[in-house]
Amino acid sequence: MKRTGGSGMIAALILACLFATTMLLTLVMGARVYRGVQARVEASAEGRVGLAYITAKVHGNDHAGGISVQDFGGVDAVVLAQDYDGERYVTALYVYDGQLMELFCSDLDAFTPAEAPPSAPALGWQADQADGVLPLTYVAASGSERYAYIAMRSEEDSSADE
Repeated sequence: MKRTGGSGMIAALILACLFATTMLLTLVMGARVYRGVQARVEASAEGRVGLAYITAKVHGNDHAGGISVQDFGGVDAVVLAQDYDGERYVTALYVYDGQLMELFCSDLDAFTPAEAPPSAPALGWQADQADGVLPLTYVAASGSERYAYIAMRSEEDSSADE
């Protein structure tokens, strides 16, 4: 009896194994690329989210005398003042102990920076206020720095409109 196709069967088996190995290597490399892209997106978003949050809070509170930069327990804080039913409340935004913090209270002097709930991981920030502009430097937990220059529209002379 003659054997036929034995070498063809071995060649087909080798070809199938080669194909499976190539597919497996492609999947592994694709997973590595995906993890790298995901890490970069998360690091980028981390910095943008913190700064966007601060910027939105400042824009939402942009009225004359509503925004100031103060020292709060040894850290720079952007303090947003609001009046509710005739009573003055403040929201302090600052970075403390590796976290962006937000404290809402009626008397800022009655609290310490450690008492606020954390909003987002952050390494630090610097805030100044000059000539109707609030420049912010925000350092995300990944170490990336983000910058914003917020124009304070409410600080303009309102008597010029009359």
